[in-house]
Amino acid sequence: MARGGKPKPKSDGVIRETPERARHAAAVVDRALGTAIGLPKGRLIMSPLDRLAARDRSQISRRMQSAGQRLREHFDLGVMGARDSQGEEMLGIKAGFGPASITDTTIDALTAYKAALRCLGPYVGSVVVAVCCYEKDVQRVAEEQGRNRDKVMGVLEDGLKTLADHYHMTGRD
Repeated sequence: MARGGKPKPKSDGVIRETPERARHAAAVVDRALGTAIGLPKGRLIMSPLDRLAARDRSQISRRMQSAGQRLREHFDLGVMGARDSQGEEMLGIKAGFGPASITDTTIDALTAYKAALRCLGPYVGSVVVAVCCYEKDVQRVAEEQGRNRDKVMGVLEDGLKTLADHYHMTGRD
């Protein structure tokens, strides 16, 4: 590496990818968006929970990851409300009366979300919700709460284990 932290060009003048950049680039996934006739490709970023699970299975197991994803699904449908494919609220969801105002599925998702939060408690729940639902990085959550990243990571692991038990998921942690 050259002075100043910049990678030194190889003899052919091309800057090679460093191992650190390769690890961070693994969080960016290219997937085709749209129909089979071929629209432009978009870049979807993995959630912080998926990145943690992909990085090290000894910290976040598949069972814990599934529990976090289920909480996110309940949050999306129950709290954020039903949305169409463009991310806009569907007509009738915010209406006050009638069968079109809110679906049983939305009520069930909100009930399941609230039950999961009661199971986690206020402190653990705030960490799990921040990472799983609001997709904040563990480092950012630690900074916002004024805590050490390793302690927040431990709280997240314990919370996801508790959540997996709450959802009656089988498997090893």
